[in-house]
Amino acid sequence: MPWSIPKRIIAIALALIGFAYPVLAYYGLTHFSAGYVLWILLALILARAALFLASSRLGAASVALSIAVVIGVTGYYAELHALRVYPVLISLVLAGIFAATLKYPPAMIERFARLRHPDLDAYGVAYTRALTKVWVAFFIGNATLAAATVIWGTLEQWTIYNGIVSYVLIGILFIGEWPVRHWLRQRYENRKPGE
Repeated sequence: MPWSIPKRIIAIALALIGFAYPVLAYYGLTHFSAGYVLWILLALILARAALFLASSRLGAASVALSIAVVIGVTGYYAELHALRVYPVLISLVLAGIFAATLKYPPAMIERFARLRHPDLDAYGVAYTRALTKVWVAFFIGNATLAAATVIWGTLEQWTIYNGIVSYVLIGILFIGEWPVRHWLRQRYENRKPGE
């Protein structure tokens, strides 16, 4: 297994670059041509696709390749918009993945919950399904706002929303869900005996 450690390091590095993409793109676009930055983005997406293929994650690889094709085609016509559409595509892909698990259960949040609680009860299954719907709505809303910054926003506005605000909103939803979950569970438990 001599390749497992370098693959893991490369995967972590690519994930961190993806997380910091809006800020890196802003820096790149203020110092280099859009075409140069576009080629770097395509190379990073293809590297990620290659990692997915090497790990036999064909679905993830095909999504990465599809994103590369969309960005490449968009870049042919409008380099700057191609660079800025990446966060929109990521949010739409996540919305699609989460929505697909609603049609083909278990729901995405249920899958995460079962990692810690394999014996999830019926209430937990219903709650995680509802929460998955919330995340689908969030990703669609996030894609819409990200698209608005592509179409009408300046590069600075795009960077602030996609590089800071969207991550803050994800954090608020992620952290804010915890007390809501416990409050709803407590209400459910208190009502349960009198059913």
